[in-house]
Amino acid sequence: MNLQSTWAIAINTFRETVRDRVLYAFVVFAIIFTLAGILLGSLSVEQNVRVLEDIGMFTISTIGGVIAIFVGTNLVYKELDKRTIYLIFTKPISRRQFILGKFLGLALCIACVTLLMGGFLIVVSLISGEKFTALGPLLGSLGLLYLELLLVIALACFFSTFATPLMSVIFTLALWLCGHLGQSLLALSKMSSNETIKPLFYGLYQALPDLAKLTQLRFELISQAHRFDVPTMLVITGYVIAYIVLLLSFATVITERREFN
Repeated sequence: MNLQSTWAIAINTFRETVRDRVLYAFVVFAIIFTLAGILLGSLSVEQNVRVLEDIGMFTISTIGGVIAIFVGTNLVYKELDKRTIYLIFTKPISRRQFILGKFLGLALCIACVTLLMGGFLIVVSLISGEKFTALGPLLGSLGLLYLELLLVIALACFFSTFATPLMSVIFTLALWLCGHLGQSLLALSKMSSNETIKPLFYGLYQALPDLAKLTQLRFELISQAHRFDVPTMLVITGYVIAYIVLLLSFATVITERREFN
């Protein structure tokens, strides 16, 4: 694979995304929402920092996810709409390089957004009385959050290869939400007495990424109820990366089957 071509597409995607004014509106909204968390935190006795960090992480996750969905679902469609994809594929660039470059470009943009909002949250937490020793778990939680956002980008990128932006948004948002309801699907499969519905719920639980565990570990790290367990982090990281690779592989296959002549 020509990494230079892939990186060129990634940088171009990053620049296009950063120029989008909507991106800055989301970041400003996240900062305002975090500041609101300071006010809410001050209303709770001896829990102001915890409330602030919980609200801050929720805000970063939501804003990052929304950006990943609305930008990611236009990755391929925008190139088709502007007919620039025809020019791209006249050059020695494979469909795999195109998909990977688009994914990396948006992933780089989301990394910058996560670092910006996460850095702001850390500064506000320190000002609010958080200890420096608690920054490790907070950084680990931010890392897990970014891992989840990478999966959302991969989902959006996959659906953008064959669906309209509106349908891609619906599909990606639905799977993202369902990923957080994995334990509920498992519980429904155990509770259901219908032999047809039971395997359906269980099959959905097995097929969908269990993002609920990722969220649970994030908040356990923040509350320091769970120590920084390297093996657990590696397992979860490998689990999510496997889904990302699978989604990007499917996106590549779909793109290769399409004619852009």
